[in-house]
Amino acid sequence: MNPVTLQLFNQGRWWDAASLDFHGDQMNSSVTLSYLPSYIQKILSYDRRDCWACSVNAPVTMVPIEYPGWPALLDDLLPAGESRAWWLNYLDVSRRSEFEQNYALLTRACIAPVGNIRVKEAAQNLGTNTQRFPIKSVVQLQHEFLEYANEQGAAVGGATGAGGAAPKLLLMVEGNDVFIDSDFAGRPLQATPYLTKFARNTRSVRDNNILRAEGVFYQALTKILDDTGIETIDTSQMMTHDYQNQVSLWLPRFDVGIKNNRATRYGLESIYSIINAAPGSYKDHFEVIDKVWGRIKTVTQMSSFEFARQYLVRDLLNLIFGNSDNHGRNVSFLKLENDIQFAPIYDFAPMKADPEMVTRLFKWGQDCERSGLVQFNLVVEHLAEFADPVLLLESLREIAERLLELPGLLRALNCPQEILEFPTIAFERTKDKLISYGVYHG
Repeated sequence: MNPVTLQLFNQGRWWDAASLDFHGDQMNSSVTLSYLPSYIQKILSYDRRDCWACSVNAPVTMVPIEYPGWPALLDDLLPAGESRAWWLNYLDVSRRSEFEQNYALLTRACIAPVGNIRVKEAAQNLGTNTQRFPIKSVVQLQHEFLEYANEQGAAVGGATGAGGAAPKLLLMVEGNDVFIDSDFAGRPLQATPYLTKFARNTRSVRDNNILRAEGVFYQALTKILDDTGIETIDTSQMMTHDYQNQVSLWLPRFDVGIKNNRATRYGLESIYSIINAAPGSYKDHFEVIDKVWGRIKTVTQMSSFEFARQYLVRDLLNLIFGNSDNHGRNVSFLKLENDIQFAPIYDFAPMKADPEMVTRLFKWGQDCERSGLVQFNLVVEHLAEFADPVLLLESLREIAERLLELPGLLRALNCPQEILEFPTIAFERTKDKLISYGVYHG
């Protein structure tokens, strides 16, 4: 297999950063990541693990990084779900081995994934067609727009799918116009970059209610998490469109910002990538929290208490809101200049209501979680190396106090009735659930 070049966006431009060499054509064949000497010379300090590194597991160094198999950092770049299926058919590799499929996607489809990393060989196929469509064409999934999206997808890779099982598009919105632009970074930005989601599965009434509820959940989180330092989607720019009972949810991207009046990209790395685990892996939360902290603690400006607090709050929220889809791609970290922070809460939906019966992949060991019941009062005792368990539990109780208003808040925000009354989520029993989790005494 030919080597692959990884590019990173920093200081207003794309840099040729590292070369990937594949020593075989199997998923368990070793891979070497080597930073380019010309890139290292430009880095202001050695051993960086922030936005200047391809991964926190691959600090900028002259010494090549050896992976025993397919690096998980590449899974963050590959299209997934419906986008992956479309690309495999388009490239005519759907019957090839998993490695051959991944290599083909890497070199052809990874032009514009989220974050600040892309594959140079794929980016050489950048499209130039910025044809514009009215928002309603996207909302209605009109044939002409889908043709355009697929054509651009053949050229711009991740722009036609941000990964995941639900149909997703990375789109630009300016006024009432929608278009695809995968090369906006480094230029003045007039449009707003969005991740646009459509309902999963068969797009049934239930599937659409789950997506409607996701938009409501971000609004609820914005209120509940106010002044806590824990962020979620910017709801001031979020849009929900409904056409013939088919919902599209428009989420402003948090991996894009403005610096010196020009668009910039922030590094973004999932937990699966940080712990170098395969997609869909089952994990013990205690092992995950130890590994992640061990790999970011020398870079992040968070204290160990703040890191543990944010991690715990996110899992408590998942349980209360019925978001059982808690795997390692649904929690990521923003990689900034000399800092690594939790990304805003995203992919936050009532997946307990999903017809496919999505179950928790990350669970607490040490007998702290049984049948979905988490004893946070026990969890904090096992995290004493991060912070005083009393203080950690108190921080969860502060969130629990705010969550008492959740049922009424969701009703006021017009959460779909089907989700409000879904038995296994039981929003009306929020107080009882908080008591059972050991974070509220009544």
